[in-house]
Amino acid sequence: MVFIACSTLEKEASCETHWVESMDGASKFVRGDAIAGIIILAVNIFGGIVLGVTRHDMSLAAAANVFTKLSVGDGLVSQIPALVVSLAAGLLVSKGGTRGSADQAFFSQLGRYPRALLLAGILMGAMSLVPGLPFATLAMFSGVLIFASFAIPGQIARATAEAAAAAQRSRDTDAEAAGASVKDQLRAAVIELSIGRQLANAVMPSHEELAQRVTRIRLKFASSYGFVVPEIKLSSPLDLSPRRYQIRIHGAAAASAEIPADERLIIYGDGPKPDFPGTETVEPAYGLPAMWISPSYVEEASRSGFSPIDPASIVLTHLSETVRNNLAQLFSYRDMQALLEGLDPEYRKLLDEICPSVITRSGLQAVLKLLLNERVTIRNLNLILEAVSEIAPHSRRPEQIAEHVRIRLAAQICDELVVNGAIPVIRLGARWDQAFHERLKPDPRGGGTEFDVDPAMVEQFAREAVGVIRKHMTHGDRFALLTTPDARPYVRMIIERSFAMLPVLSNLEIARGIELRVLGSIS
Repeated sequence: MVFIACSTLEKEASCETHWVESMDGASKFVRGDAIAGIIILAVNIFGGIVLGVTRHDMSLAAAANVFTKLSVGDGLVSQIPALVVSLAAGLLVSKGGTRGSADQAFFSQLGRYPRALLLAGILMGAMSLVPGLPFATLAMFSGVLIFASFAIPGQIARATAEAAAAAQRSRDTDAEAAGASVKDQLRAAVIELSIGRQLANAVMPSHEELAQRVTRIRLKFASSYGFVVPEIKLSSPLDLSPRRYQIRIHGAAAASAEIPADERLIIYGDGPKPDFPGTETVEPAYGLPAMWISPSYVEEASRSGFSPIDPASIVLTHLSETVRNNLAQLFSYRDMQALLEGLDPEYRKLLDEICPSVITRSGLQAVLKLLLNERVTIRNLNLILEAVSEIAPHSRRPEQIAEHVRIRLAAQICDELVVNGAIPVIRLGARWDQAFHERLKPDPRGGGTEFDVDPAMVEQFAREAVGVIRKHMTHGDRFALLTTPDARPYVRMIIERSFAMLPVLSNLEIARGIELRVLGSIS
């Protein structure tokens, strides 16, 4: 029998080569055994006749008759075991070149030829009926072969079907994984923190620890501003400078800096410079004067009243401030839908009343983005919806709706600005109040006012405002800019170019019972 267990052409050729080589060796062995048996048989017959005639005084015919029968019997006794050994050798040789164990190869290959098994079973059953042969043994083997001729092919067919199904599932899984991988590559991370290789060794000695700190930042923003910012992807690309980190928002670089990985940062601001060695620099997140010092001077800096900052804290602080400055970009329509789905049943009814008859959901998202752009929390979504329902029937512009919402959120806004029981403010002088008021004209398209101002006037106001604001910032004061309700959006638009974090309030946004402490004015 020739047993083939390889599926591909190359495997089949290899298997056939191994089989031919093995059969060549086995055939030489079996041929030699057969020739030896024939020689022995001939010697027995010839020697027996000679001995019978010479020593036993037998006739030639009688000696030939006796010793021929004895030699044939001896040949049968010796050759039957040889036949069994040859059969076993043939079975083992046919295994040559196949994979897996011999029993698996034997039964799998026999299963491919059920007719052979069936024919062998029938012949063995016929032999059991011959007088003198063991009936029970032959009949048992006959039954086994006939049963195997029907059972083994079915079992192999089921195994083949299961293997094909498993292979198909594997291909489907690989295809899905490949599709998901492509989608992941096409989908840019909303927030990505990329760190250079050298800096990453200092910032991320433990990736899990850094991931936990990033998670805490997300939780802090969720509790402060009322929505969960997207996941922050951490990466260390090869094309980034070894000591540089970069913060990307929607795939665009929002902030970056290059810092030493083995030094510490101390911020002295407007105070005296430290008297120990270091490299002067600017703090990346807030732009404050600072100095890089060696770790050997950390204890000395601490005794001098400074707080040395490690590179990881610098990177995460910059990340936090960058996210805070881009809250409006990070607040997606999906985030708004999640907030609206979490409303109480009463306010869901209010939402159904105003959307979309009074304001669309995209318009509502624009209002929320305007609030987040000025770092106004949207945690109190119930109060925001009430304010929107009041003003939306009279004005459809998101800017005007947002201004009305800010008035309703006055207590919340002022609470975050109170210092020692009062809000420090810088007022807009009478001259600029009058100038802005004169440039506010009714919008011919309806729905509010427009700001018609000369660019030279805007530049002059920006220069004067920057001078006054920087003066008070150098003193370490924390304050807000106070202006009229109509001019507040436009003053904010001018000021945010230089001071994005400076709050700009209107007189109507000062909550009842809140005191003001005037630091100065822009006039």
